Amino acid sequence: MNKWIVAAAMTLAVPMASAKVLISIDAGAGYNLNGMGEGSNIANDLFVLDSDTVDAGAPSFGLNQEAKNGFYGWAKVSVPLLPDVKVKYESLVLEGTNNFSVSQDVFGETFTMNGDITSKLDLSHLDLALTIGLPLPVVDIDFGINARSMLGGFSASESTGTTDPVDAPFSISDSGAPLIIPMGYLSVAGTIPGVGVKVGGEISTLPLGDTNFTDWNVKGTWYAPLPTNMLVKLGVEAGFRSFNMTIGDSTVGMDTSDLASEVSVSGFFLGAAMHF
Repeated sequence: MNKWIVAAAMTLAVPMASAKVLISIDAGAGYNLNGMGEGSNIANDLFVLDSDTVDAGAPSFGLNQEAKNGFYGWAKVSVPLLPDVKVKYESLVLEGTNNFSVSQDVFGETFTMNGDITSKLDLSHLDLALTIGLPLPVVDIDFGINARSMLGGFSASESTGTTDPVDAPFSISDSGAPLIIPMGYLSVAGTIPGVGVKVGGEISTLPLGDTNFTDWNVKGTWYAPLPTNMLVKLGVEAGFRSFNMTIGDSTVGMDTSDLASEVSVSGFFLGAAMHF
C-alpha cells in the first residue's frame, strides 16, 4: 500500500503528530489505440470477427470487424491500514459490416438476417480492485482481487430492417444485471533512479481450465518538475495493454460449447497522470 503502513506508524509514534489521515491518490485518463488479434471469433467459430469470408456450409460467417480506439480512465486511493481501492473504466468496442445471409441460434436468440449486416461486440468494462501492498524498499508490489463488470455485449442488425436486431448483453439471466467476473490481480512498479520515470505493469486474470480471462499492461509514467508538485504531481503515461478472452467448451464442469469464443485485443495507450 505504497508504504503508507510504515508512514502511519511513524506518525502515531510522534506525540505532536498531526491527526490528519494520510491519503494517496493516483489517477490517469487517456486514449487506447486498439487492434484485434487474428482469428478472433465468438459462438464456437460461428462468427469470425476479423474476417469477411462467408462459408454457409461450415457454417462460418465473417463479420469484418475492426477494433475501435477508445477512452480509459482510472483512479487509485490508498489509506493507511486499509486495502488500496482501484477503479478503472475502459472502452473496448469492435464493429464491422459484411454482406451475407444467415439463420442460426446465437446466445439464446434466433439470428436470421440477409444483406448488409452491421455488428458490434462491446467488451467495455468497469474494474473494482482491492489490493494489499508488500513493504519492499525498491519496488511496489500489490496483489488482491479484481471484480470486472462487463458493460456491453453482442448486437447485430441488417440494413433493410425487416427483421428484429440481435441484442445479447453480458448480463446474468434475464435480470439485466451486468456480468461480473472475479479475477486475481497483481501489479509491480518501480522508479528508475536518476530518470524520474516510474515503470510498472499489472495483470488481472481468471484461469479456469479451457476458459481464461487475462488482461495485462506495462507502462511508464513521468511527472513534470512543476512548482505545484508539493500539492499535486502532473505528468504523462504511455504503454501497451493486451486483453484476451477465451471461453472453452467446458467451464468448471458446465457445458459452454455454444459460447466458446476466443477474442484478443491489444494496442498502445497514451494519457495524462496525476498523483497527490
